[in-house]
Amino acid sequence: MFLAVFRKYFALFFCLPIVTFGQVIDNAATIEFSATNFPIERPFVITVSIPNSETRPTISFPDITGFSKKGTSASVTTVEIGGKTVVNQIITQNYQARTPGRFRLPPFSITTNGTTVRSEGAELTVRPTATLPGSASALLENTLPKNPAFLTLRATKSSIYVGESIGLTLSFFVADNYPYVLNFTALDKQLQTIIKKIRPANAWEENLNINELKAVPVQVGGKPFREYKLYQAVFFPLSTRPLRLPAVTLQLTRSRPLIGPPAPTPETVSFTSRPLNVAVRALPAHPLRGRVPVGVFRLEESLDRRRIVVSRSVRYAFSVVGEGNIAALPAPAMLNPNPDVDVFPPEERLTLSRTVAGVTGSKTFTYFLVPHQQSPIPLAGRFQWIYFNPQLARYDTLRPALVLQVGTTNGNTSPAKMGNSPETGRDTVSAPAGSMSIYDGIETLDSSRQPISISVLVRAAANVFIVLMLLGMIFVFFKR
Repeated sequence: MFLAVFRKYFALFFCLPIVTFGQVIDNAATIEFSATNFPIERPFVITVSIPNSETRPTISFPDITGFSKKGTSASVTTVEIGGKTVVNQIITQNYQARTPGRFRLPPFSITTNGTTVRSEGAELTVRPTATLPGSASALLENTLPKNPAFLTLRATKSSIYVGESIGLTLSFFVADNYPYVLNFTALDKQLQTIIKKIRPANAWEENLNINELKAVPVQVGGKPFREYKLYQAVFFPLSTRPLRLPAVTLQLTRSRPLIGPPAPTPETVSFTSRPLNVAVRALPAHPLRGRVPVGVFRLEESLDRRRIVVSRSVRYAFSVVGEGNIAALPAPAMLNPNPDVDVFPPEERLTLSRTVAGVTGSKTFTYFLVPHQQSPIPLAGRFQWIYFNPQLARYDTLRPALVLQVGTTNGNTSPAKMGNSPETGRDTVSAPAGSMSIYDGIETLDSSRQPISISVLVRAAANVFIVLMLLGMIFVFFKR
């Protein structure tokens, strides 16, 4: 009995550490933040990306002082890596600031699939913004005294460019001192008819999917109201035709007054919104007008290695981050086709967040590059991404800043990552100062000697050790 227990503990003690060192963690999750300096109407978003995960874990996001949690969303992306389909889980948590100011997101950790991922937190700056034409506090100052209950369709902008985002909200407002009890009847059927009328033609729609009808306390003209949001969506017009949204009518039942005897039968009352017109402007003249995205974007790029050898592949990620029609963003244009570098079609990854203020997020295009020449390769000469910035009313171009160093030795293989935008300076990853020529010492190299992979060596040693342990246990068993 003692010998059997000894054999088991001996095997566990020596084999488990070796097997552990031979494993590679492939499911390392990452935590990403949206912009940390933002206006109050835009949410702050924490995104957890879990690669190579078939199941969606439950994540406990941290609370932030001064913010309210506004729902969690999840999406799944699939990519092809080495002929194998990999499923990635992306889970996002939206936070809405209650007041402008500076807030601190303290360090926190999230556990997924048995792995703990830590974040250092962030300093959040929430900016106050001027009242938008379509916001609740700017509604109908002269209409309010006459209408303690009303239906309104409002837009976030009164004039936009083709392809620029505009948010539409259909809401029903009722004053806290309204003297009757109102009930929604056949609301789903009514909304189907209403949405068909107000949905702009020839426009890309991102629906915010209101699944719960609830009253939200708001102040309109300094008086307390309750707002029921019925429909919210962000649209991207595809033509210069103005958006002419007609008046729509919503019917409710008025069952009884708050004070006094009840009505004999419920009464049907109708509330009609005002028509809404939004001007759509054409983009300025440009050779690519009508074929480039519209929005506010910046570039974030990364290389998994700074230096590689000839005919070895390297992964390059070109991420377009910002506000616009993220789902429809095209891949960057390829420049100067050159047989000295093979560029394989990109894998795409999409992350977005929808609010009535706009659609924000990122779209990442991951390329595999295989160089065939020993020389620096500036990626600015290989890729570019042209777009129209509606805030600046001009076209702009995102160009890579990274430079891939190609030689005959691995050199520095640490990852390089950076982000840039047209407004910021660009950094360049280059060879270390004073480095020797790639041909130095070539006559002393022995091509018969092959590099040794440490992970392969550890796995081989672990397998040999396990076999020896099994043979030893068999020997001891039969010897008894």
